[in-house]
Amino acid sequence: MKSLNQFLFCLFFTASLLSFSQTSINDFKYVSVPESYSFLKSKDQYQLNSLTIFLFEKNNFKVLNSFQNYPSDLSQNSCLLLKSDVISIKGFLKTKLQLVLTDCKDNIVFSSEIGKSKLKDFKKAFQQALRNVFTSVGDLNYTYSGAIPYSTTTSSAIVAVETIENQVLSPPAPPATKAPPTPITEVEVKALAVVVPPTPVVIAPQISSVKNTAVSGLIIKPTNSGYDFVDSITKKVMYSAQATLFENVYIIEGQSGIMYKRGSAWVHEYYEQNKTIIEALNIRP
Repeated sequence: MKSLNQFLFCLFFTASLLSFSQTSINDFKYVSVPESYSFLKSKDQYQLNSLTIFLFEKNNFKVLNSFQNYPSDLSQNSCLLLKSDVISIKGFLKTKLQLVLTDCKDNIVFSSEIGKSKLKDFKKAFQQALRNVFTSVGDLNYTYSGAIPYSTTTSSAIVAVETIENQVLSPPAPPATKAPPTPITEVEVKALAVVVPPTPVVIAPQISSVKNTAVSGLIIKPTNSGYDFVDSITKKVMYSAQATLFENVYIIEGQSGIMYKRGSAWVHEYYEQNKTIIEALNIRP
């Protein structure tokens, strides 16, 4: 029994280490760049957004900048994407910029060193400051690791530990007429412990079915970062859509897939059991 408890402790300790491990920037496959920054007056003013894309690609990042090449694996797991933003910092007689990268949960994954410029010409000053910002990005030596951020593997491991504890420490009641069942051995416990699923393989989906009006009576409410889709009866937020760099394309917070407009209709597209499901939502006026 003592060795069994030690085994369960080691398994739980390993699962705990996994659950609290820090996410690396190398775990993210894509980065998005907006069409404009809040401190500028127009899209791609001073070619700053175009320069951001160029500098990301120079440092081995895969940048998404058009809906036509929206990858299927990102539809399945929106947490593969990092959102980038450049912030202007007030400074006397200096242009100061900082790059911030956030994940699908709006956690800050990376903040760059502040890039500075003393040039008086606005375009040259902003571009020089941005190039200085990317010096610290280059120091990251980014290379995609092939990992899947925020996968469910860790939680499955913890569930496995709890299941084994229940089976071993709380044996079932014996049958009315038969002898009590044979206790579970340590070898059998080890076999039971191997229930953590492997990292899922991303397969390019094929559109195979369309579900209409799976969710009915939704009311759209604008938010600071997109829209909330609220059930008209329960008042529950069914979807919280966060804006992306693509027009009318949204990432769904806490759920797989994307939300987008097809004409005047709203569509939820996601991947399930080797199929891409296209779900037309019933929106109330």
